[in-house]
Amino acid sequence: AASRGTIRHLVTLTARVRAELSAQARTCARTRGPNMDFAERARETVADVERGAAKAVDDVHVFRAGRRTGWLLIFLSVIMSAYLCALMAYFAKELNNVVGGACPDYSDCMTNKENWCKVSQCNFLGNGVAAGATTYVGETVTACPLNGCSACEDFETWREQLIRYDACTARTSRVRECLPIKDTDGTLAQYRGPKVANAAAGQSGSEAWLQRDAWLDACDAQETYADRRERGGKAVLGVLCVALIIWLFGTFYVSRKPNYQKHPRETVMRPLTTFSEKKSFNNRYHPDSIWLWFSTATALLGFVVQLYSFYTPTTTDTRIPLVQGVWISLEVVNRGVLLFFDKFTMSEASSIFFDIGFSIVGFTALLEPFFEPAITDRLPEVDESITDYALAIRVISFVFPLCTAVLKVKDLYIDNYWPSPATAKWLSEGKRSFKRNVIKLVVLVLQIGAAVSVYGIMGSSTLCHQFRTCARGTCTPDIPSGVPLDTELINNNLGYYHQMISDDGAKKWRWQINSQTSLKFTTVNGALYADLGIAVPNGNGESTVTEPNNNLYWNVDATTPSVACNTRFRVECQEINPRHAFYNLTDKYEWVDYNKTMYKFVAVHDSGAMTGDPTCFGESSEWWTDTENFVGGPGAYVGGKSDSLDVGFIFMEQTCTSSGTTSRCLVEPPYVAVYSPYGRASTKISGTYTPWTQKPPAGVADTSRGGSTAIDEGWSTSWRGFELKMNEAAITAAGGAPIGGGGAPPVQAPGAPPINPPMG
Repeated sequence: AASRGTIRHLVTLTARVRAELSAQARTCARTRGPNMDFAERARETVADVERGAAKAVDDVHVFRAGRRTGWLLIFLSVIMSAYLCALMAYFAKELNNVVGGACPDYSDCMTNKENWCKVSQCNFLGNGVAAGATTYVGETVTACPLNGCSACEDFETWREQLIRYDACTARTSRVRECLPIKDTDGTLAQYRGPKVANAAAGQSGSEAWLQRDAWLDACDAQETYADRRERGGKAVLGVLCVALIIWLFGTFYVSRKPNYQKHPRETVMRPLTTFSEKKSFNNRYHPDSIWLWFSTATALLGFVVQLYSFYTPTTTDTRIPLVQGVWISLEVVNRGVLLFFDKFTMSEASSIFFDIGFSIVGFTALLEPFFEPAITDRLPEVDESITDYALAIRVISFVFPLCTAVLKVKDLYIDNYWPSPATAKWLSEGKRSFKRNVIKLVVLVLQIGAAVSVYGIMGSSTLCHQFRTCARGTCTPDIPSGVPLDTELINNNLGYYHQMISDDGAKKWRWQINSQTSLKFTTVNGALYADLGIAVPNGNGESTVTEPNNNLYWNVDATTPSVACNTRFRVECQEINPRHAFYNLTDKYEWVDYNKTMYKFVAVHDSGAMTGDPTCFGESSEWWTDTENFVGGPGAYVGGKSDSLDVGFIFMEQTCTSSGTTSRCLVEPPYVAVYSPYGRASTKISGTYTPWTQKPPAGVADTSRGGSTAIDEGWSTSWRGFELKMNEAAITAAGGAPIGGGGAPPVQAPGAPPINPPMG
């Protein structure tokens, strides 16, 4: 603004001087008559005086008028230098935020013995390794321990786990946080492994060790983050340092007082000959200038960099890509409009503002790939889509605008103190080139089109979720692999299991029923439904409480349901993070991902119906904890909003092997049993223990059958065995794909509990 005012003043002053001196020349010419040599000399004198007067006056005026803008450019440069120093300091601090030593919990003897079979024995007091105990090393172990160990059901699997475990415990100095070894309050329920009732382990009913494979995967993820920091952390600091040096040089450059003796201002417009002159912002109004093309190409490159990073989001905070998308669209529209109306100086200044915004968004988005979030309800995971190339693009996405902003500050500094004669000519004449107007119109249309494309992504319910600008998207569940619709997939007698441990950790409760089961998938109005029927138990069930350390056994009085549990479920995609299924437990801006092969069965009606409430999951259900049953009822939650929670089942698609036969099956994930929001993690039962009716195990006296005792205890679920094994013959007969080809479901997840684990 200061430079434009200066130029206008220069134009007025020049016109006034030209008019006065031209009048004097004409007077001299009339006085001397035909003496044209004198008149010519007078005109030359006028031109000399004009240039000399304008230069003598306007050097001082330009400097004075531009001081305010000059100070603003200095202030901006200093602020940006300080900003880059702060980014470097923060990133360096986070790089050094590591454990730096061993993790004490990793050497816990009871954990190593019971969960990993790492040692053969622990001292009863102090939980240290007992004298003479064997310590197993994955690289050298040759067989499972002789005294038996649940972790070593398969030697090769156990050996591989030990190798990974040994490697994990050896590299703790590089990680940012020690992994928890157990879940104590249900926040890490999705990673829980099978729980044992062992008084020596010191675990209460609400505690359990984490699954070994899940724990090792999290440890490997930490290693991946550590590798990224070691491989790319110093490079990021180096790039930040380069940007800082550039800004420091820019600060020095704009802090100089203009030396018009050494670098005189041009007062006569001349042809542009070099590429540097033609692309210069200072010559933007010159007929030979290509600045409009050059600046548009540079802006397009910056737009491509930002758009590419927008297309490869890695953060789970939807606000970051959302802000980036809005910022991209605002920047391109702002630039297109300002260029169209010839507000070139304002366009250059506003571009600096947008570049600073892009650097903030880019740096924020870069943090998550390098620094895993603190462990709360989720163990560290690695986004496999982030390659070294993608990380390099992310670095460029915040460094590129920082560097281009320096060049724009330099352009404004030169234009402020050395305004071009072409600018003065354009302001005095006010002529607009038709060709330039067409170019600017094309640029405006392209810029608006680019902005619309970004807003189109953010406005689409499908694309916005893909690019993480909205938290929840639409998800259509896949029909289980190779399974036909409207076919009885199950018509067998299946067992259902539920096992709990008392809150004091001393007793174990095992519940089991066997029921004729049926399952069929169907579609209604394009929505996928499942009709699941569980008949009245056939009498071969079990409801037994044991106290393993004292060899005490009881039966529990339970009410056998008198009606079948026949329910129609609406099939939905299940959230990958179990917490995300509940809206009240999920942050408004937290990105939610779905698993199309993990199914949320939401109870909506009775089987075959499209109206009415599901009887089995209603308040009067005979299949819930009021009758010491654990199938389904009003508290069997699967997600939803706090004021309208859905009930039903969660199943994941797997294969199951029984008696040498492999079948498709739907299995309830372990976290459903132990993560408290799902309503199955704990219960309090008031009833009666009755003497055990079965024969005690070999070597156990008959007196171990506990007498009748009132129940009034709290119990925590250790695992549930809900497995729907399908009939492969029926699937093939109905035209479904055989399990060996055409899309077999995934194998059973590592660390999943056995279907019928032994008591004890």
